[in-house]
Amino acid sequence: MVLIRPFKEEDNKVLLNIEKLCPRGDERLAMMVDLDPDITARYELYDNWEILVAEEDGQTAGWIGWTVKNNADEKYIYVAEYMVHPDFRKKGIATGLIKEVEKRAEEINASHIYSYEYAPNEASRKLMDKLGYIRQKEVRVCEMSAYKKEDVNEKYTLEHVDEKDLPEAVELLNRYYAGRTHFTPFTAESFKEYANRMLGYGLENFLVAKEGEKVVACGGLWDSALVMEMVYTREPLFWKVMERLLGLLRHVKSLPIHPRVGENFMLRSIVDHAFEPGYEEAMDRILGFCNNIMYDTRCKFLGTYIDPDDPLLELIKHRKPKCESMHLYAKPIQGELPDFSSLYVDCRDPIL
Repeated sequence: MVLIRPFKEEDNKVLLNIEKLCPRGDERLAMMVDLDPDITARYELYDNWEILVAEEDGQTAGWIGWTVKNNADEKYIYVAEYMVHPDFRKKGIATGLIKEVEKRAEEINASHIYSYEYAPNEASRKLMDKLGYIRQKEVRVCEMSAYKKEDVNEKYTLEHVDEKDLPEAVELLNRYYAGRTHFTPFTAESFKEYANRMLGYGLENFLVAKEGEKVVACGGLWDSALVMEMVYTREPLFWKVMERLLGLLRHVKSLPIHPRVGENFMLRSIVDHAFEPGYEEAMDRILGFCNNIMYDTRCKFLGTYIDPDDPLLELIKHRKPKCESMHLYAKPIQGELPDFSSLYVDCRDPIL
């Protein structure tokens, strides 16, 4: 018999061990997230989260974690992850955990539930389909290699945001993301609270590019490696062959690098980016500055999670990013689903 109960602190080690047994993906491409030493690290980025643990005959079989979000007059739930130990699969445990969250959603009158599924993870995608979740949007996960130092464009002044410029930067963010599903406009105070809550981020890592005294672009550099590290447990043969070829060429030229199978790699993330139309160079100035920080500190990879329609995606193409996909699945609890054609990707959500 399966018992579903609230998470307890003493569950931490067991859940971390299950995490290591459950890479996301398939036989061709799979990735694992290392949250050691605390399974709750990613959830503490939010102010309203919960984890439920499934037991069968006294043994921990899996868990599910989620957060409740508020946007204007509605509540909705984001399911961060659900994990089942390989020895307990095909027993309906994942289904039971998801159904339990759906009950909670009904109790709080949530409008809908959504989650991100790693594209190669066919088993999870099939489960979402089976349970009535609808694939709504593809989100790009872009990893850029800080393999060389970039020239600095001096056309725009680059500064760490201060109290004077914060309201203008927040207003730029609000204009940039206006109308996108899941975006709640910030105030200067709410943005400060949000950024400072995130381990490895904080307002001290939020940058503004200015033309004269006007803020024309902004973006944060989040050291998300403090929350989790990642490792590919399987890679396509093509990736391996290309890495060997590039490895030979690196003896004579600086070229992008790629994580090897089994090698933990740290990722810093570009977050909360925005720029005025026509000021792509100002945003590129921020990206170049962040790249050079990465290069100087020997942190190899700079990433971002992004709606494919976001103008930033075109801007980063010359940095030769390696892009993968995640799929947003959603299910209505009350009424109809929102329009996901234009999406605000909360940088905390798609951490695998």
